[in-house]
Amino acid sequence: MRKADRHNIIKKVITENNIENQQQLVEFLEKENVAITQATISRDIRELNIVKSHNNDGKSYYRIISTATKGKKKISDEEKLINILSESATSITQVEFLNIITAFPGNGQIIGVLIDSLRSIFKEIVACVAGDDTVLIISKNKEDAEIVNEYFKQYI
Repeated sequence: MRKADRHNIIKKVITENNIENQQQLVEFLEKENVAITQATISRDIRELNIVKSHNNDGKSYYRIISTATKGKKKISDEEKLINILSESATSITQVEFLNIITAFPGNGQIIGVLIDSLRSIFKEIVACVAGDDTVLIISKNKEDAEIVNEYFKQYI
């Protein structure tokens, strides 16, 4: 199966169902005759900008964040980061030269990936470590960490 076809099926499944985890997504895809590995599903989730979000009962489920702006232009990694931060990050705390972002479960990794993609232009960030719902941003010193904190506070 072509990647584009698989992506279209994944988008359809995510849009039409409340998928709570990757295993459940794999099961739905199997019903659509799509055989897929864990590594491929993880990569597809990242490429399709699929994140976890909470519904009214507090359960988290996958959804696709919009990647298009006016005229179907692709948005930059920074714009993606701003979107995901405003939709899923809950707080940022600075401790000396570190910043800790907390987010809804399942969103830490995508936030970390997007922060890493900006490190070449965001010189105040030395490294980023992401978990399921937490992102640790490391700066060289307290002053750099303050700049990072002020930037991210705008969107959280």
